Amino acid sequence: MKVQLLMPPVHHYAGVHYRLNPGLALPILAAILEAAGHRTEVWDLEAMAATPAGLRAAYAGHRDKWPDAVGITCTTHNRRGVGDVIASLREIGFDRRIVLGGPHATVDPESVLALGADAVVTGECEGNVGAIFEGTERGVIAGKALPIEQIPGPLWARQEPKPARYAGNLPKVGHPEGIAMWSRGCPHGCIFCGNPVFGHQRIRRRPPARIVEDMAALKALGVQSVFVYDDELVGTGARGDAWLTEACEAVAPLGLTWKCQGRCTAKLTRDVLDAMHRAGCRAIMWGVESFSDAVLQAIHKDTTEADVWHTLRLAKDAGIGNWLFLMVGNYRETETELAYTERRLAEATRAGLVQWRQVTVCTPEPGTRLWELAREGGWLVEPPDTGPQMNQVYAPTPWLSAPLLRRWKVRLENAGVGA
Repeated sequence: MKVQLLMPPVHHYAGVHYRLNPGLALPILAAILEAAGHRTEVWDLEAMAATPAGLRAAYAGHRDKWPDAVGITCTTHNRRGVGDVIASLREIGFDRRIVLGGPHATVDPESVLALGADAVVTGECEGNVGAIFEGTERGVIAGKALPIEQIPGPLWARQEPKPARYAGNLPKVGHPEGIAMWSRGCPHGCIFCGNPVFGHQRIRRRPPARIVEDMAALKALGVQSVFVYDDELVGTGARGDAWLTEACEAVAPLGLTWKCQGRCTAKLTRDVLDAMHRAGCRAIMWGVESFSDAVLQAIHKDTTEADVWHTLRLAKDAGIGNWLFLMVGNYRETETELAYTERRLAEATRAGLVQWRQVTVCTPEPGTRLWELAREGGWLVEPPDTGPQMNQVYAPTPWLSAPLLRRWKVRLENAGVGA
């Protein structure tokens, strides 16, 4: 059978075209389906700047090429696009199987099912994706995970656009940029985390040989730098360090540059950072959020200000640049805590410990503890259907007004810059 996998559009609602990096889920599912004998196509409609109306026109003009089934990824910020894509297909008579999956489908499957799909899959589904598309089961279907060593690399040959055609995200450590998965899972309980698929799970690590295959495949496509898009790659303790060091030694001969995400922790060692640098790692994106221990405790970050300073200094000494993720509007955060973060951020910047930063607005997302707290406290405001809300200030918190949130976002973006 022929299966088309779609990433829905956001740009014509948000007014911003998002084309940073391709998703990993759909090309991986394509690899599994092709191994089972099916033909696949992966269309990133957002990166292609394709609207639901454009998709409808493309289908209407090529009825003889319709797939036997369509799979769509549904996230919280693209759910409007999901509904419009399904409506567009149904309007022209597409009566074949449509299956939805993804983070928002996992959090709220019944509302996603109401968008017009035949079935909604929750959680990871590499273990039963073939049966889901081959079968006729309707309604909500629980996905089945595969052992991580059995998950294939993404089938980039079926992806449109190709990885090298994406813009890549900051910080830039090489171009063209691709994306890869080395591990899955995050055992921590940050109350704002909107990752219902891999969150609150033990970390599962891919065999280094499979990692090398994925990185080499990207290099063969013209990619020169890679974003290792894992939740908890570095700083996970001795067992994780041993695995990461082995993976770095295996990847180093490829000569690629790469960046990753990490958690500030006293567990981090200079040895593993040195191994990462030798393998081409040039930036780590640290989820700092705040320098205030009171805020870090309130959001259940499982890290402290001391962890932040330890981490930033070690990375700098290893020659790896530090990118800081920071947020305003955290749970129970007042101007007092923000002023403290501003002072400490400026100090770290002047000391050469901060090369890049991103300041976003802490936003309650469905499925998170923060969403529940906001709802229980009577201060939940439903987010607008205009794309990623983390860059918008659309609601106050009980501790900060919307104007103050905007003001502090700008202040943290400029703390210590040019000093």
